[in-house]
Amino acid sequence: MVTPTQDELHHITRIDIEPDDEHPDRSSTHGWLVRARRQGTRISKFFSDKKHGGRDSALYDHAMKYRDELLEDLPEPDDAAKKSAEARSRSGVVGLNLTFKDIGNGTKKPYVQVSWMDELGKRRAASYSAEKWGLRRSVWNACARLYKELEKKGEAEQEPFEMFRIAYPNLSKQFVEKLGEVEGAS
Repeated sequence: MVTPTQDELHHITRIDIEPDDEHPDRSSTHGWLVRARRQGTRISKFFSDKKHGGRDSALYDHAMKYRDELLEDLPEPDDAAKKSAEARSRSGVVGLNLTFKDIGNGTKKPYVQVSWMDELGKRRAASYSAEKWGLRRSVWNACARLYKELEKKGEAEQEPFEMFRIAYPNLSKQFVEKLGEVEGAS
């Protein structure tokens, strides 16, 4: 088995699904999913290992070939996709947000959550309790983690202190607003 690089995997995600205790009747699914989005339209195609000659063949001979042809035929992406992700980010840092997790009987606890795609294109996440660390430290921990994970892939565009400078004021404001809503609801 050849390990693909992050550059080789742009627009390609590995899918490995097995039956488990919660879903014993689930079918095993193994393969590569090619996805692209242009002008609001999503295009995707799955290449199973079984139907395409194994894991490496499904990737190198089929998924990558399809991806390259697809991207060649699609119009060039404009900066709208990046701007759209930035617009959805209420913290000002893509992948970083404030959430209140329900821990049961209506009690909600504040967390700073961070998410990223790993080297194999799999979504990963971590969260930091604002109750345990305080909001300031939770935001810093999330920024440091996001930077570390993006740096592994060579995609870190901002240093952690720059992420913190942008995110902390926005998340502080959201924290105060959300805390008022949560307390008002109880």
